[in-house]
Amino acid sequence: MTNASHVLAAALAKGAAGQRLDRAQALALVAAAGPARLHQLGAAALANRRRRFGDRATYVFNLQVNPTNICSMHCTFCNYAASPQDPHAYVMDEEEIFGQVARLSPTEVHIVGGLNRIWPYRRNLELVRELHRRWPHIHLKCFTAVEIDYFAKSEKTDAAHILAELRDAGMQAMPGGGAEIFSERLWQRHWKNKIGPADWLRIHSLAHEMGITTNATMLFGFGDTWQERIDHLLTLRAAQDRSGGFACFIPLPFQPGKGKFISHGPTPLETLTVLAVSRLVLDNVAHLKSYWPMTGLATAAAGLSWGADDMDGTISEEKIAHLAGAPTPVGLARDRMVDTIRAAGFTPCERDGKFNPCDAPADRAAARDAAGRHAAQGPCAP
Repeated sequence: MTNASHVLAAALAKGAAGQRLDRAQALALVAAAGPARLHQLGAAALANRRRRFGDRATYVFNLQVNPTNICSMHCTFCNYAASPQDPHAYVMDEEEIFGQVARLSPTEVHIVGGLNRIWPYRRNLELVRELHRRWPHIHLKCFTAVEIDYFAKSEKTDAAHILAELRDAGMQAMPGGGAEIFSERLWQRHWKNKIGPADWLRIHSLAHEMGITTNATMLFGFGDTWQERIDHLLTLRAAQDRSGGFACFIPLPFQPGKGKFISHGPTPLETLTVLAVSRLVLDNVAHLKSYWPMTGLATAAAGLSWGADDMDGTISEEKIAHLAGAPTPVGLARDRMVDTIRAAGFTPCERDGKFNPCDAPADRAAARDAAGRHAAQGPCAP
């Protein structure tokens, strides 16, 4: 056995057992490509996820709220952002958002938007406060680190103050968007007008210190290298060692959209490889999400056999991936999510925003009905 083969064999065995890989072992996982390597990675990642979760695969009934796509950042890869005069620009108001929540009664509401003066910090803060007042049972996951930084600068304060106010208003978690990939090279080329890797990590660390759990993400397939991907994972792992606040990791395959700098994003096989490597390297992050709005439903389901344990959710009204050209359905009914997970060979389990299994459906419905009656008595009921 050559030295390279020995390093690979050790990496696969340690990864399957949930043990920590060093950088050389992590790089050995991706030193070659092809069907044989893909299946080796899949077998190790599947063994790892089964040690953690058995054959259970979770999903959440969630609503994504994107109040506006007007944004001043102009990142080169973004098809979501718009200038006010663009034909695809839109702005929602509070009553539209409250109407969506009342109509769908989701378990989780996920709020992200553009950086602009139409939905400034104080308006967003009051949106969170009112959502929590009307529907205190809903898990609120709000605002990327990029938005937190923007809010702090616009309010002439610091990120810790913004996070404290949002937490006190009812925000329980933060999404992981805006990390892109921890590459100074790509940051300078594609999104230098917004925060880079160091500030993204700093803001998430602050959130963890304040009891706010967060997700972590990695955008891949837009000119990044495997070395940059491995370094991103190792940087996240080190941050998790310090804070323990990352609930979930979500690899995001790039959606090129129209007129951007590459013609196509990563293949399904590359996406599965990234999922498997992520599961093997991130030994200290519990959950790995196969994010179907950007991978496609079939690839996301296959991802459950390449290390993922979560399919995210029904994601009603999601706009960001779809304005970037994602061909997936805008929302996915509960029944179809359950059928998809079962067809992939796993046991579906609906969860809440903290990855806890949900109560029985009848109990959940009764709680929502009671919360709705309480909210309707208030002066701002929709």
